[in-house]
Amino acid sequence: GTTKICALIMDEADGAVLETRSANNAFLPSVHPWERKQDPECIFGIVRELVSELIKKYQSFRCIGVTGQMHGILYVDSSGRAVSPLYTWQDLSASLIRENRESYAGYLAKFSSGLIAPGYGLATCFFHLSVKEAPPGAVKLCTIGDYIAMRLCASSLPVMHTTNAGGMGFFDLLRSSFDVNTLETIGIDPFLLPRTVSGGEVLGETTGGIPVCISIGDNQASFLGSVRDSSGSILINIGTGSQISLVSSVPVSRGALEARPFFEDQFLLVGASLCGGRAYAILEEFFQGVLKMAGSPGGHSLYDVMDALAEEISEEPLIVNTLFAGTREEPSLRGSIQNISENNFTPAYLITGFLNGMVQELYSLYLPVREGGKPGYKQLVGAGNGIRKSKPLKRVLSRKFDLPLEIPVHCEEAAYGAALFALVCTGYFKSISDAQNLIHYEESDDFRKRGLR
Repeated sequence: GTTKICALIMDEADGAVLETRSANNAFLPSVHPWERKQDPECIFGIVRELVSELIKKYQSFRCIGVTGQMHGILYVDSSGRAVSPLYTWQDLSASLIRENRESYAGYLAKFSSGLIAPGYGLATCFFHLSVKEAPPGAVKLCTIGDYIAMRLCASSLPVMHTTNAGGMGFFDLLRSSFDVNTLETIGIDPFLLPRTVSGGEVLGETTGGIPVCISIGDNQASFLGSVRDSSGSILINIGTGSQISLVSSVPVSRGALEARPFFEDQFLLVGASLCGGRAYAILEEFFQGVLKMAGSPGGHSLYDVMDALAEEISEEPLIVNTLFAGTREEPSLRGSIQNISENNFTPAYLITGFLNGMVQELYSLYLPVREGGKPGYKQLVGAGNGIRKSKPLKRVLSRKFDLPLEIPVHCEEAAYGAALFALVCTGYFKSISDAQNLIHYEESDDFRKRGLR
């Protein structure tokens, strides 16, 4: 993930998570403020250590699944070793302005029928090639998940699943392949791209003989690991960023919802907020700053206090727009706080306004689907620590979408989805839907308590 690396062990018989371990991710400093980089070799070292510890403790394993950031890229040499940092999905290189007053991503948009935005792998690659910053010795590019899976089974060539490839840009959803002709037109050598596959595949084995399966996109892994009923559920994931995802049988984008590859000839319609849960963290940092200004040492987390102050406000609410990091299409957009009066500019109103703003941003992405006809969704599934740790956020989500909110009993939903997919790859389950039957939800939610269903 963006901020941490997680490994979990799942019992394939009943879906129970036996143990979860995690570590902080490996960020790198940069002299350029638009770059967001991490250290792929350090990431692999952390993964290898986590896996080794768990193998030593539990000994017997059926398979290993992998997932990771789906937009970011790194470059590898002919031996499969990284020759660059990981440029994450937050990298803004492609938002820089070219000589003719348009951004690199804006220029690429002229050639793409789909979304191509700053942070997308091929937009970042195009920037590197344009300014001659592509690393010498690079023969392939890949996602961090592709890299980890390749290194775990000591392979020298990355392989990319379509759920990752769809986040690179210039990917043809109908043909399930990259648009090679257009890539050649804009000056990206298609040879840089790994072999892509749309189904399940075992890449190889660890030195101990454990099958390692192809890495899948973190958005799709999170959906797979959270949602038991794909066609009847909406998934909201709030972590560093936030996303709304729902399954579609056709790859047709709606409004700002982007169609992405899913599994078994289906697609995900996905809307992403770049700030997401980070918006609440920004507010917590603001309150920390106020304490420091007042002479308090501060330093301890304020999230529990903030959640306790969150109120159900009906009169003169603060209207908070949480686009603090803009959008993929318009990175320069910024947030705002409106409807301020002499009575409502208080911490409680501000906290509630932030929560409502975070949810409203996601709900606005969903409106084109709702207005296109009665979707028939039966439940809202919540994933990510941003939701799990905040009772008022759960309440705001359920009421805004007017659906019962279900929380999986297991945490680390993307890692759980990677494990389910690995069990399909190795034949333990015949289908994705069979694997999803292992998912169970917590017993209670605010919606049912209020007697609305």
